[in-house]
Amino acid sequence: DVRNARMMPNPIRRLGIQLIITVSATMLAVGCAGPGPTLLPAAPMTITSLPDGGAEHRYDTNRDGRWDYSERLSPDGRVVLLRFDTNADNVVDLEVDRTVAAAAGEMRHLIILLDSIPFVMVRDLWAQGRFRLFYKPSRVISPFPAMTDLSFSEFFGVSPSRAVEAQFYNGARRNTGVDDYLNQENSKWLGSVDYFLPFLSHASVYMKPEPWVDHELGQIQRRFAQSDAPRFIGYVVGTSALGARLGRNGHHTGLVRLDRLCQTIMHRTRGRTHITLLSDHGHDLVRSQRIELTRGLSRCGYRVRNALTEPMDVVVPQFGPVTCAALYTAVPAGVARDVVGIDGVELAAYRDDNDGVVVIGRGGRARITRSDAGFRYDPVVGDPLRLQPILDAFAQNGAMNSDGFVNDTQWFAATTHHVFPDAIHRLWRAFHGLVEHTPDVLLSLEEGWHWGEATLSSALDLAAAHGNLRTLSSTGFVLTTAGKLPETLRMQDLRSALRKLGVPLPEPAAAINDHDPP
Repeated sequence: DVRNARMMPNPIRRLGIQLIITVSATMLAVGCAGPGPTLLPAAPMTITSLPDGGAEHRYDTNRDGRWDYSERLSPDGRVVLLRFDTNADNVVDLEVDRTVAAAAGEMRHLIILLDSIPFVMVRDLWAQGRFRLFYKPSRVISPFPAMTDLSFSEFFGVSPSRAVEAQFYNGARRNTGVDDYLNQENSKWLGSVDYFLPFLSHASVYMKPEPWVDHELGQIQRRFAQSDAPRFIGYVVGTSALGARLGRNGHHTGLVRLDRLCQTIMHRTRGRTHITLLSDHGHDLVRSQRIELTRGLSRCGYRVRNALTEPMDVVVPQFGPVTCAALYTAVPAGVARDVVGIDGVELAAYRDDNDGVVVIGRGGRARITRSDAGFRYDPVVGDPLRLQPILDAFAQNGAMNSDGFVNDTQWFAATTHHVFPDAIHRLWRAFHGLVEHTPDVLLSLEEGWHWGEATLSSALDLAAAHGNLRTLSSTGFVLTTAGKLPETLRMQDLRSALRKLGVPLPEPAAAINDHDPP
């Protein structure tokens, strides 16, 4: 139980991540994952094309060899009509027009938050015919670093998070991160969630993700059915583990089961449910190795320590394996300059004495500044963010003012599909209010590399990771049955966009927690 973690004596807590792994392995051995969800068949028993260009998909939900439920799809491929044969006489007894039911205000809302599912996988599955209860998926760009707590804190409007991760430098010493993690100190957003798995179980999830994802989906299905509240919000951590351990294959099977879960809920509630699915960020879908960050810094002449006591000291938190890193130092310009020479580091950024954000790559240096007119990007040497063609277009179409500033809306529109999506805004936000204990230097790692605690790194053999500034890591998704959303949104804007569609997301102060006992 999460509460019991707070009672652990200090010597035990100091065992840190290794303790979590040991406890979780014990829990896994005794079979803590509970029953999974009830799901509709993986495919319809028949598909009939309709004269209007739509289709009817008929399902045998009770496995008696005859259809008893069908989904009628409009010509654009979205499910708009549900039909039920409730007495096995091959005659439709009930029809539910989803548009009429929605207009009548008869809907409950189920919102499922999913960890680490990249937009591209949902986009591809939707194109192949999955998730057709929903409108077309939208891209959601996470903050940088692309981390769960930072993303969902922005979504629920409870930023700043305490730090990038549970382990950070608090101004006196680097903490272990264990107490903060087990007690959800960095996760204020959980106050808006009705169901989540206790963090003590998370390492078990990463060791054997498939039964745990089923456990989480099953819990959400059952608790939603038992609740009479108009809104239920659940969070699934196991989807991150599926990707981390099994890569694309893990995400694929998890998403197929998720789609079947949504179909089952729609079937059981006779279409009187709006469902919204979203992820915090993406996953890069490549195997990676741990960078030699602390060794590289030491070789450059810095002292990697747990506190900053001398000018060349650097505090380097290392917790979960991710494709970013947060460094604390009294000499950020020097550290950023030198750290980009280490294999695996693509970009380093820091805030200078004049409140600009400096970005360094191996081929150059640039500076980001902000004014009432928007953002300015100055490539001092080279072009580390690869934005020169966009700058040229701004200058040609009049979007850039005489001082070189371009408004935020135009920056967003021009860079949403960039290799570093929405990088200007995200880098600025990273150093201005995203977290309380703001790092002095932030690193974005190349795909194929990660940073984190060595024991976890060696135990997991990562097939996917997240955190960096690149597209796969930075871009999650949103699907909703409530209406159409813009093609691309920032995570910080998604909550208001969903509320405009009638999705009843809570105010930031809401706190209804129904923890899942281990």
